[in-house]
Amino acid sequence: MNVVVENGERRRAAAKCERCGAIGIVQIWPDGTHKPLGQTAFCDCGDPTLRVLETDLEAGDDRP
Repeated sequence: MNVVVENGERRRAAAKCERCGAIGIVQIWPDGTHKPLGQTAFCDCGDPTLRVLETDLEAGDDRP
């Protein structure tokens, strides 16, 4: 299962706010910057530190 979805030059992935624990979807640009998808934030933290939870699987990787 591919856990990061390609969308043109951007990818989508699940991310977690390190401050409050909220989980949401972010868009990741090729330069590594990321923002919540379809909204300005997915939590109420003033300056959230987001950690991407899912990453690309290597070609031929059969892990779920």
